[in-house]
Amino acid sequence: MTIIIPHHKTKQEVVARIDKATDDLFANGIGGSIQIVNPTKEWTGSTMKFSVTGRMGFITVPISGDVAVDDVNVTVHCELPSMLKSFLGETKVQAGIEKKFKEIVSA
Repeated sequence: MTIIIPHHKTKQEVVARIDKATDDLFANGIGGSIQIVNPTKEWTGSTMKFSVTGRMGFITVPISGDVAVDDVNVTVHCELPSMLKSFLGETKVQAGIEKKFKEIVSA
């Protein structure tokens, strides 16, 4: 899944916003009964590679991908596990990710 979100800020400002948002997400989770375990992120220039495991009860779902920031867009790429696609639907997950990134880059 690839999502492209335009932004109107400097690349450095968007990188800083995304970095802070992922720190907050990794520290506080997404709420409800879903836990985030084993989070990792690594920046190389303006591209962040990430991986995380979502846990709900006995179900664990690994998700990984990258977020690339250029002068005009944020490009999010991640592979959703089949179970997550079947359970929630890729369109719903994509819409949620897009909404969150729009909030991050436009705030």
